[in-house]
Amino acid sequence: MGFLNSTIAILRKDILLELRGKETLSLMVFLSLLLLVVFNFAFDIDRENVSALAPGILWVIFAFAGILGMGRTSMAEKDDEAYLGIIFSPASIESFYLSKVLSNLLFLVVMEGVTLVFFAVLFDFEEILMAVPDLLLPLLAGTAGFSIVGTLFSFLSTASRFGEVLLPFIYLPVVVPILLGGVSSMDIVLNGEEGQGYGKWLQLLIVFDLLYLSVSLMLFRYLIEE
Repeated sequence: MGFLNSTIAILRKDILLELRGKETLSLMVFLSLLLLVVFNFAFDIDRENVSALAPGILWVIFAFAGILGMGRTSMAEKDDEAYLGIIFSPASIESFYLSKVLSNLLFLVVMEGVTLVFFAVLFDFEEILMAVPDLLLPLLAGTAGFSIVGTLFSFLSTASRFGEVLLPFIYLPVVVPILLGGVSSMDIVLNGEEGQGYGKWLQLLIVFDLLYLSVSLMLFRYLIEE
C-alpha cells in the first residue's frame, strides 16, 4: 500500500467514524460555544471594542476546543488499541500520523467556521464574516500548526493516566508562536491597514508549520513504537 493511499484510507476511516458517532466534533463545537457565552458575560463587549477583542477571544477558543478534540481522538485510538494495527500493517507510521493531522485539521476547520458564525451573531459583528477571505490563509496556517503539534502531543499524553490533564500543559507553550501569529494577523485584518505586517505573520505561521511537521514526523515513529 502506497504512502498516499494508506493516508487517504485512514483519513476516510476517521471521517466515517466521526460521521457515525459525532463525538469529537460535537464536543469541540459545544466547548467553543460555551466559551463564547463565558466571554460574552466576562467582558464588556460592545460595537466599539469587539473588533479589538475578537482576535484574542477567537484564538483562545480555537486552542482550547482543539485540545479537547485532539485529545479525544488519540484516546479513542488507545482505548481500542487501534494504533497497534498500524504497526503491523503495510501502512507506514508516517502515513498514520499524517492522516491524523489531516482529520484533526478538518475537524478544527469545521469547529472554527461554526464559531465564527456564532461569534458574529452573538456579538453582532457581521464584519468578521465579511473578512473571512482575508482571514482564510492565516487561519488555515495557524490551524495546521495546531493540528501538527496537537496530534503529536495527544499521542504522547496517552502514555500517562493523566493524559487529558497533561496535554494542555505540554501543548500550549509550544504553540505560542501560532497563537501570536494568528492573533496578530487577525488583528491586522480587522483593525489595521491592509497589508501592514500581514505577510510577515503569515510567513511566520508557515515557517513554524514546516518546522513542527518535520520534527513531528521524526519523533512520531519512536513515540508509537515505545
